[in-house]
Amino acid sequence: MIAGMRRALLVVTLGIVAAQACKVSSSSAPPQPAPPSYAGAPPGAQCADGPPMCGADRASVVQCQRGAWVLLQPCPGARGCSIAGGSIQCDTNASPAGAPCEPEGGYGCTADRRNLTVCRGGRTAIASTCRGVRGCSVGNAVDCDHSVALVGDPCDGPKEIACSQDGKALLRCANGVYQFSEPCRNACLSTSGRVLCQ
Repeated sequence: MIAGMRRALLVVTLGIVAAQACKVSSSSAPPQPAPPSYAGAPPGAQCADGPPMCGADRASVVQCQRGAWVLLQPCPGARGCSIAGGSIQCDTNASPAGAPCEPEGGYGCTADRRNLTVCRGGRTAIASTCRGVRGCSVGNAVDCDHSVALVGDPCDGPKEIACSQDGKALLRCANGVYQFSEPCRNACLSTSGRVLCQ
């Protein structure tokens, strides 16, 4: 009976020693480095190639390419970068002209809310001015009040019309810019998103 108790005590003791050894070996493993903060591609940071993801700053989309982090797109809008439904959501509102962007044809607003932006060829471009009282805003969709413009302002489509800033002429979008179309006898009015030349 004493021999059986000794065996049981030995087994328990060996079990405790083995558990302690496991704790020591797992705690003595080098700590995993924290992901770097991405305010652009961190110089020299090592990584394993993989799919695009939100940067640690949650204000950019980054990807590891050939062992180094690469900034794919800044997400300067209030919602930054997040994952929803398994896909990356990048709030590109407030992206300056020339900034990297995605997806092609995606719209946003400049930081001052006076211009509509569009992603063309992987770069943010000014699509249209938004000189109307509502400016440029983002809700469920991007809205640009382009009811008022200057001759030469950029515009996004051939059907766009606007009143001149002095309210005396109607302007039409042609070849990507607003051009003089016709004088308005009384005034050019913009109400509820409609432009009327009277």
